[in-house]
Amino acid sequence: MRIVIKLIAVLAGTPIDTAMGVRFVEGYGFEVKGYHVSLSPEEQSLLQVVHPEKLYEIVSGLLGDMKSIGIETVFVYCNSISAAVDMDKLSIAHHLRIITPLHIYVEMGLEYGCLGVLAANNQSTHGIERAIQEKSPLTQVIGTGMLKLVNAVESGMSPEKIIGTYELPSLLNFYLSAGCEAVILGCTHFSYFYEELKRTSPLPLIDPTVRMIEKIREDTCLEA
Repeated sequence: MRIVIKLIAVLAGTPIDTAMGVRFVEGYGFEVKGYHVSLSPEEQSLLQVVHPEKLYEIVSGLLGDMKSIGIETVFVYCNSISAAVDMDKLSIAHHLRIITPLHIYVEMGLEYGCLGVLAANNQSTHGIERAIQEKSPLTQVIGTGMLKLVNAVESGMSPEKIIGTYELPSLLNFYLSAGCEAVILGCTHFSYFYEELKRTSPLPLIDPTVRMIEKIREDTCLEA
């Protein structure tokens, strides 16, 4: 039985990546309302690393707001929130269907023996590694946290300049030499330079957002 969706909530970290997520989901024909947990990448990172209990309360409150206006499906357009907050627990508590990047990473762990992860901070790389190894304990994960990339995206720096300034091809070559079979872009901000980076990457790059929307489309339909 296919579920009829009236409205999808996009939950992300800052106003900028929330807007990116809203545009992405709207591109697939859904009506969308965006919610953010912080005003800047630095504030978001501090919540994840230093104040996880406060972040949990903020996210839970936003989910309550979503539920109160009839939203039943939440698209988490933020890898680091997914890694820092137990979204499966909140899904049960609020009776909401919540799709997160971590669901995709679990699948990647079943496909690969060694994965590189490029994320916003090391809290995120830890959460992604934990999600993968809970289902695939033999899969090795090599992670890098780099908040400067998030700031560069939010500042409007071009994809080409971001890739060159932070020498991302060198990092990808390191992952290759370390035995990685693919690299996860563990921050939804990084979709911004995915296409450009893919052109020179020696390894497959995994951007989870497309697979997330496919999960929603598999068993849902738009309201007539």
